[in-house]
Parts: sequence; structure tokens; C-alpha cells
Amino acid sequence: MKNFPGAERKGAGAMCSLPNPPARRSSALLLKVAAALSLAALGGLSMFGCASPVRRHMPVAQHAEGDRKVLAFDMQRAGRPDYWEYLEGDGRVHAIAFAEASGQPGSPLVLDEMDQSSIPHFVILLDGVPFHMVEEARRDGLFRLFYAPSKVICCYPSMTDLALSDVMHAGACYSLQALGFDRARNCKCGGNSAYLSSDNAPWVAKVNYRASPWWDGLMYLDPQKVFNHELQGLKKTFAKFQEGEAYGYAVGTAGLGTRYGREGMSKYLCDIDAFCRQLVYERCGRVRITLAADHGHDLTHAQLVSFRDVLDAGGYRETESLREPRDVVVIAFGLVTYAEFYTQDAAGVAECLLNHEGVEFTCYAAGDKVVIRDCEGFACISQGPGGELRYDSSQGDPLKLNPILERLTHAGKIAPNGEIDAEAMFYATVEHEYPDPLARVWRAFHGLVQSPPDVIAGLRSGYCHGSRFFYEAIGKGVASTHGGLRRDTSTTFVMSMLGDLPPALRSQDILPALARLREVRQRSAQ
Repeated sequence: MKNFPGAERKGAGAMCSLPNPPARRSSALLLKVAAALSLAALGGLSMFGCASPVRRHMPVAQHAEGDRKVLAFDMQRAGRPDYWEYLEGDGRVHAIAFAEASGQPGSPLVLDEMDQSSIPHFVILLDGVPFHMVEEARRDGLFRLFYAPSKVICCYPSMTDLALSDVMHAGACYSLQALGFDRARNCKCGGNSAYLSSDNAPWVAKVNYRASPWWDGLMYLDPQKVFNHELQGLKKTFAKFQEGEAYGYAVGTAGLGTRYGREGMSKYLCDIDAFCRQLVYERCGRVRITLAADHGHDLTHAQLVSFRDVLDAGGYRETESLREPRDVVVIAFGLVTYAEFYTQDAAGVAECLLNHEGVEFTCYAAGDKVVIRDCEGFACISQGPGGELRYDSSQGDPLKLNPILERLTHAGKIAPNGEIDAEAMFYATVEHEYPDPLARVWRAFHGLVQSPPDVIAGLRSGYCHGSRFFYEAIGKGVASTHGGLRRDTSTTFVMSMLGDLPPALRSQDILPALARLREVRQRSAQ
């Protein structure tokens, strides 16, 4: 869950800018304008045009033609069908038709037989969509224009800027969240000003549409208005493209999910399905769409936690900079299911945090290893000479991998020196409580961001960490959020009109997989 303007903790002191940011307006001005926008949101947002650009259309008639089901829609609301979808036995729309002057359907257009070289491809990136919600929606009849959804396992922590930077191959973010810590300057850096200017979001430069981050400040106050605004923006942006690819992003889905949980997610999935059908109808079938998301959501109400007491009891001091050996800088920004800490004593802080009832495990870098610790013991991840990862669970198994490792050993996927085949581990853990955990935890400290924290704590279900201001502003409480290593927040989806994708992918695999699909379609059309 993202933070929003004005939500930085009071008394936190001055924030450094992110290192070497581009020239920006002063952060004070940014925060003043952001605060004004938040107040406008509370006053009803009368300054914005927020009417939904989407009409949901239920079939007005349906019949069977052999093994094929035909659905008729009145897209123009004129009292008669003007658009037909032909679903084959697999439940997917294989062909569409449009009304002729007589009012009867014209010859069906087989979607996969159309020349796609001159058809635009729109990639819509959503914020915070659990895979199982999409799977359920499709079973209920939504998203039938698309091939079946594939699971996507995102990075750890499961955060938007990190995951979408992976999707768009945009390079590493500076820190895990827009608020980070600059070791050279020994102070917190970024925060709301960095968020509003996308300094920690390199992926933004690679998409054609992303609503102004000012709107994010309104997202959890009235997320439906934000989402409607984004659908309008997506539609206007896509209207400029008659061929090639265009990328758009919607953050409003995160607000709807966080504030309203499953009910909010179900509603926005219906809106997205209607939006895609409308694009296909208005373009007479000459468009291909891919839907994907950054991370999942846990669909669990969460209470906000603080670590001050447990750090104090362990002899540590929560501070804004690291001057003494037992100083700890705690990053509290978005409301998420993990927490990050900067310290000169990573091992000690990691052990201390396990005394908190909300902490499930901690992890930290120690020399050439990453240590994962829970209340029963610890394990170590290291990189072997061949480049693959190893997992030493002789002192404990906090990631619960031993049964899987035993199967991989019997399958010959673990080398004598302990190196584990990365692809075998990925597919063996897609349905695990912690998907692809070795690669994701290792990368959190080695390459995911430029300035990784010293300690990351994974929180138990029902707990979150971040801004108290933000937590209280939501009012009804956090109905769902993300950030952790567990399957629910780590697993999202991708599905495309281009064709079938592999059943499971990492975030960074999405665009290469789509490129391969386009090549296959273009070759088959020649």
C-alpha cells in the first residue's frame, strides 16, 4: 500500500533528497499542494470530472451454434444487439461480429487470424491484484476475450515500484520505498517529495500513461473517483495509437482493494473487463490487450504495529540517523506487511525483532550470505561458484523448504556443492507458502535496489507497518495490503489476447514472453 501526501510521521526531522535527483520544485511546495489536494478530496472533489468512462454491458441474448456459444450485446444502448462474441469450448472468445445495416451480425472476425502487425497492442498494468481473484472472475464469465491467466511471482518485498521496474526492465530503484536512507549523508531520504516526483520509480518513464501522483493522495479517500479518472486517461492515451505498443498504469485498483477488500476488487475487475470489451468494440476488433499487475494482496484486515518498545527492551534506540552502535533507523512510509531497518548491528536487531508478536521472520546480509531467522532457528542463503543459490538449513528452516529440497535432490536438480537449479526451485515453489523464496530474499539485499536496508522483517498475517497518519486517515481500517513474502501478496497475474503465456512467470519475464507471442503471431500470418 502506498503512502500519500502529508503522511510522513510528525517529528521525523528533515528528509534528505534522494541522491542526485533531477531538478524539482521544492518539497515544501509539493507537500503544500498535496495537502490542498487531500483537503479537496475530503470536500468532495468537485473540481474534477470523474464520471466513469465505462458502461458495463450484460448480454441481451445468447444462443448456441453447435459447440459454440454466441453472446449478443447492445453496446450503443439502442434497444437492439450490435455486437456479438463467439465463445468456443474453452470458454474464450475466438471471434466477434458487428451489426450490419440490416441489424443482423456480419461475418465473424476470427481474432487469431487477423494480421496483428498493424494492430496496436495495449498493456494495462494494474496495482494490487491477487491471482486467485482474476481466476475466480474468469470462471464467473469475465475476461473471456483473453487467454487463461498466468501466475506472476513478483520481487520481495512485493512493492509497486520494485515490481513494475522489473516488469518494464527500467533498472533498480534507489530504495525499497520512496522513503529510504542515505548512508553517505546519514539521514532519511526521499519521502513524499520523491514519491510525487517519481524519483524512486524508474518504470514511470517507460509507460505512456500514469496519472499524476497528485491523484495518489486521494486514492484511499475516494478510490473510485481516482480509478474513473484513470480509465478516462487510459482511453484518451490509447486513442492516439493506431499501431505499435502502448503501456498504461492504474493505481486506483490499489485504493479500492485496500479500503474495501474483496468487494472492492471484484467491482474494479468488472470495470476492467467492461473497459476492455469497449476498446475491442470501438476499434472493430483491431486491438490486442494484455492485462497484468504488480503484486498480490492479502485480503486480511491488518493492525498497525510499532517496534519502538521491542527495540527499547533490547537496548536499541530508534533514531533518525546512525551515530551510536545501537541506533536503529526505522522506515515507516506505506502500510505494508514487512518492515525495514538500518543499523550497525544487523544480527542483533534481527534477533531482537523476533520478540515482537507481529514478526514472523527476519533476514539480513552477513558477509557473503543472507541469514533468515525465526523463533526456532536460522538458515543461510549463499551463492555458489556456478552462480546458483544454496540454502543451508542445518540450523533451522524458516522458509519451510526442506521437503521441497528433498524432492529436488531426488530429481537431480541440486548439485553436489549444494547449488540449486533456479528454474527448478521457481516452479517447485510457485504454490509454496513463500514462492521462489531463495532468489527473492537474496535479491532484496543484492541488486533489487541501490540502497538495501540492513534488516527486513516479515510480518504475520493481520499486521502491517507504516504511517500512523495514513492508517488513521483510512478510517475503516486496512482491509487488505501487501509487501510480504507470502503467496497471497507475492502472486499476481498476466493474461493476454495475444495467446497463451507460460503458466508461471517472474515479473521480469512478462515483456519477453509477450514479445515471443507477437513473433509467433506475425510468422503465422505471413
